[in-house]
Amino acid sequence: MIKRIAVLIVSVFFVSLIFSEERTLSHQGLERTYHLYLPENLTISAPLVVVMHGYTSSAKNIMSYSKMNEVADREGFAVVYPQGTIDSEGNAFFNVGYEFHQTSKIDDVSFIRELVLYLREEYQLSKKNTFATGMSNGGDMSYLLACTSSDLFSAVAPVAGVMMKDILDNCNSKKPIPVFETHGTSDKISLFEGDIENQEGWGAYYGLPETIQFWADKHSLDKSEYIQITSKSEGYQNDIIFERYWSEDNLNEVWLYKIVDGGHVWPGFRIRWWENPLAWYYMGSGNNDINASEEVWKFFEKFVSD
Repeated sequence: MIKRIAVLIVSVFFVSLIFSEERTLSHQGLERTYHLYLPENLTISAPLVVVMHGYTSSAKNIMSYSKMNEVADREGFAVVYPQGTIDSEGNAFFNVGYEFHQTSKIDDVSFIRELVLYLREEYQLSKKNTFATGMSNGGDMSYLLACTSSDLFSAVAPVAGVMMKDILDNCNSKKPIPVFETHGTSDKISLFEGDIENQEGWGAYYGLPETIQFWADKHSLDKSEYIQITSKSEGYQNDIIFERYWSEDNLNEVWLYKIVDGGHVWPGFRIRWWENPLAWYYMGSGNNDINASEEVWKFFEKFVSD
């Protein structure tokens, strides 16, 4: 419960600096909302990137701190930020099966699928190049979409996300899709080593080593490499280890950016401890060694098809 309160305080700390019109989509008797960003240079059959917020947060917040719109302006893709619904504790969420959401009937997979299909048709977006990313709960949702909706999504890139035990154990994707996780080893909310015994109360979930190996095995990737892309000895804030899994006869890949001693952050966004000590404690000081939105798009771009 303490960590859930911390997540709430953290989400309130984010101040949205971007104005965007909120749009609605009627789904299963609910008026679901989302924010859509269409760059001026958008072309016919442009890619679509779905960006999902964390628990207690909002579409508007992640649009602000991720700055994915700036990447979209340069690269020419559309971005949609779905809004979660409100749970019994009054917090926004995507339903990935947390222990305290077991009675929820919200079907976020169905909502996001309907939203993607609607946007593709309405704005003549690509039917091949749809991608999903998200922070924390939104990252967890990205994994759920990889297991349930590989017919719609070409790749997913969770940030500080985890795979709930039930999702991984029952993952039955129509085809394996590329996965790229970015995760701090000192994350105090989405534990890098997992919580298979559910000591924290979110529900049982696997650690990142098991999760990444699951996807590498699912793709039958037989090659791997470990590259240090930043080093504290060279003046960076964190060592960042790039784990890459691939195969000579498979175009798909699985990546992990392991941020050594990193917290529960979207790299590129920083929290200063004197502005919000509790947020700083749980999320860390942030990380400017990489920009998550830039790295996520570089990964997605590898799998854009004509």
